Amino acid sequence: MNLAQALPDLVADMESALVHLGRGDLVKQLHEVILERWVCDEFADTAYLYFGAVDVRYAERLSLYDEVGVNLDTDDQGRLCGIEVLDAKRVTSLLGSAR
Repeated sequence: MNLAQALPDLVADMESALVHLGRGDLVKQLHEVILERWVCDEFADTAYLYFGAVDVRYAERLSLYDEVGVNLDTDDQGRLCGIEVLDAKRVTSLLGSAR
């Protein structure tokens, strides 16, 4: 499942925040990345969206918490490999219906 198709509003919000922060290099990846799986911690109201291998070593965490309420993880080659959503309820219902 393509992230932009599954969560178009979230992707649009992240695009704006990334461009504003000078990280437009990640915008194209938001449209191309395939959502492999996701997990939810209902107690903490967080979700983690995985793109590709789970055993990837994260090189950078880009916080868009203030702007969008997410943290983006990239690998050592600058590829988007996961997103932590800090207000999970807003996306888990959409993801649940897309399964």
